[in-house]
Amino acid sequence: MIFFNQLLGLTKQMLIAYKLGSGAETDAYFTAIIATILLANIIGEAISLGTEPILSKIENKKGKEHKLNYVNNLLHIVILLAIGILVLHWLLSPIIIKILVRGIEGKNLQDMLKLVRVGLPMGLFILIRAIFIAFLHSEDSPKSEFKSCLFYYAAYILFLTYFSHHGIHGLIITGIVASILQLCSIIPTAVAKGYRYKAILNFQSIYLREFFIALWPVVLGTSINMINVAVDKSFASTLITGSKSWLNYSDVIIHVAIGILVMGMIIIVIPALGKRFAGNDITSLKSLMDKGMHMVTSVVLPAMIVIITLANPIVKLLFERGKFAPADTLITSQVLIHYALGLVGIAIMLILINCHYAIHDPITSTKFVTLGVIINFILNWILINPMAVHGLALATSLSNTLVAALLIWNINKDTHIVDMKKVGKGLLRLFPILVTMAIVLLLTYNILNLIPWENTIMDMFQLLISIIAGIFIYSKLALKNENKLLKVHEKGEA
Repeated sequence: MIFFNQLLGLTKQMLIAYKLGSGAETDAYFTAIIATILLANIIGEAISLGTEPILSKIENKKGKEHKLNYVNNLLHIVILLAIGILVLHWLLSPIIIKILVRGIEGKNLQDMLKLVRVGLPMGLFILIRAIFIAFLHSEDSPKSEFKSCLFYYAAYILFLTYFSHHGIHGLIITGIVASILQLCSIIPTAVAKGYRYKAILNFQSIYLREFFIALWPVVLGTSINMINVAVDKSFASTLITGSKSWLNYSDVIIHVAIGILVMGMIIIVIPALGKRFAGNDITSLKSLMDKGMHMVTSVVLPAMIVIITLANPIVKLLFERGKFAPADTLITSQVLIHYALGLVGIAIMLILINCHYAIHDPITSTKFVTLGVIINFILNWILINPMAVHGLALATSLSNTLVAALLIWNINKDTHIVDMKKVGKGLLRLFPILVTMAIVLLLTYNILNLIPWENTIMDMFQLLISIIAGIFIYSKLALKNENKLLKVHEKGEA
């Protein structure tokens, strides 16, 4: 399901690149999307994560009827909150746009203002959907969330395939339609799970106060990447036309890698971490975290090498068609390399942030996440002049890696859950294997490149064969290394 949703999201971005390219129009669209739904996405994500434990708590203590009443009460409060945000956003739109696009004035400002204000209703549907997602999670029905994404992306793909001549204004309106479809698609599932609407509005609920107290650290904790992207694009507005689009397309590839590789780990590891912590089983906790870190080094590191080594052919295969020119491929691939340098840092950071949530300590991760945003801002300011758009991507990678290191240091202060010596030794052993993998990737791709084929299907096979060759060598060498270590360990025990 995760892979399928990532594939649909990537297809949407590929169609945007094909139909609209990488220029002033797409820069305006990506800026408008951030200005329109950034806050709603952050709060919606926090509601989805923060509400589920409270719903489970209410059901365990007072039964399902009380849980449904709480859902309806929260639904009405979130609708009021969303309307308030929408009105405030409408009034503050000129200021928000001027922060995201430095120096924008006159007609350009008015055009952007129209674009942002048209898209504001998306935020309302995103926040309402978050309530139903939290309810369905509490009912052990997470698949409906993935199914709703099918309707969301289908609306975009349909528009970009047949109606793209309406440009970015049509794309913004499509976003509203997609958000409505996404919301409507999960309501029948919620009803099937027992949801019934009731007109309840109670601001004095004890659980409501608990919800808002728990919400703000989750908001900050889940927003780091969204805020960093917004900061990057704000700085990119001072660079040449197309900079925001290059950042966006490269960030999409990184998000696909994270979604497929890292989120799967989080789904497996984090619930188990919470159970070990609740049982005060520190030994099992350390063992589980060792496995999590091993997964990061053995899965995410080779993925990072693949992206860095084959960045140009990856971008070419995914985006270079229609209005997306070879020059766009070159710059996007260079930006992608700088983003990919932080892939391991992002993976560790996401696992440890969710680990803090699992052990009921969101405050700690919030502090480090906030620090990460500040560091990213400072590094952007330092690197933008010497490195332009590449510096913005590198700043994000460095800040994410630093936050990951700080989170490891913090979680090890008392419990020493992460064995850094073991991680360090593992990285040293993997280094020559990863170098060999990179050489094989490059050799295979360049040898296949000598064959005179010029079509997308053959480009895909060339890239796929190169990646398979690299992964095969990595797997063989890594397995051989593991067997050697096992023999040494057995001799030591003997």
